[in-house]
Amino acid sequence: MISIGVVGRIVEGDEVGRFVFVQELPDDPPSYLVHTAADKDFKISGGDEWVEDFSSLVEFFKEGGWTVEWLR
Repeated sequence: MISIGVVGRIVEGDEVGRFVFVQELPDDPPSYLVHTAADKDFKISGGDEWVEDFSSLVEFFKEGGWTVEWLR
């Protein structure tokens, strides 16, 4: 499951140990920015990737082999 607007920690796959935050953009249909960083406040060693739609977002997570623990 991919949570939108919630910080998560990557516990498996590429970038294990880093944090991720998925931001939904106001496009129609929505696109997404996937922010990653070394810390949960996204101040250290961060970056972002844009994906076109939700199915592309799912594929992005699959390609990275990501399992994420969402920090609600």
